[in-house]
Amino acid sequence: MSDIDMSVFAEKMGVSKKYKQGDIIFNRGDEGDCMFIVQSGSVELRVDDKLVDCCKQNDAIGYMSLIDGSVRSSTATASSDTEVSILNERHFRYMVDEVPNFAMYLMETMAQRIRGMAKALD
Repeated sequence: MSDIDMSVFAEKMGVSKKYKQGDIIFNRGDEGDCMFIVQSGSVELRVDDKLVDCCKQNDAIGYMSLIDGSVRSSTATASSDTEVSILNERHFRYMVDEVPNFAMYLMETMAQRIRGMAKALD
């Protein structure tokens, strides 16, 4: 994993929102106009009823919609009381252009998710 601490950048740039355990952050098929960085707690990503990934502090979720303009590919649910920072498309583009290692961080995260999705869907 890259040595980037996403939570620090996101906390300064984004808006924070708290979710209670069991709250849905976004649903598969929703339009995606922002991404989230987990500040505390944990988030489960599911495709249908299959667990794809468990995300914790410093993990990014929801960014694929900002990359390709498609709808959300999974449902994100707070698996404990959770706080996230929400980064809009402008923040995302700024970080891609200006934050060293951000693109590599996203590629590593995406590769892990794809592997998790493939394993979960077997």
